[in-house]
Amino acid sequence: MSLPSKIAIGVVAVVAIVAAVVLGGVFATSTDTHPPCEELPTAAEASAALTRSESLATDIAALGKGISVEVGSPCPKGQDRALIQVTYGSKPEREAISSLLARRDGFGVPVHLVER
Repeated sequence: MSLPSKIAIGVVAVVAIVAAVVLGGVFATSTDTHPPCEELPTAAEASAALTRSESLATDIAALGKGISVEVGSPCPKGQDRALIQVTYGSKPEREAISSLLARRDGFGVPVHLVER
């Protein structure tokens, strides 16, 4: 293979990598994860945490028409593990929820944001 061919292939490879990085940043989506199931509290503990922090749940729900706050069970059936699940419908709602949670003490158990 000639030197000009090798240079051309190198340039194409670099352009492809740069394009992937740039477009990956532009079109990246946020995926929320939660701790592994074995690290989550029991459903009873999550329910108690939600009850203790009812005012926080109310404030979160008030941030948008379709926002809901409830105990969620993201683990396979048969595992008594749960967390606080906040369901939202838009990026501005998500940002408002994240901002509020950053300013408050939280629920004392993991919170999982889920887009509808």
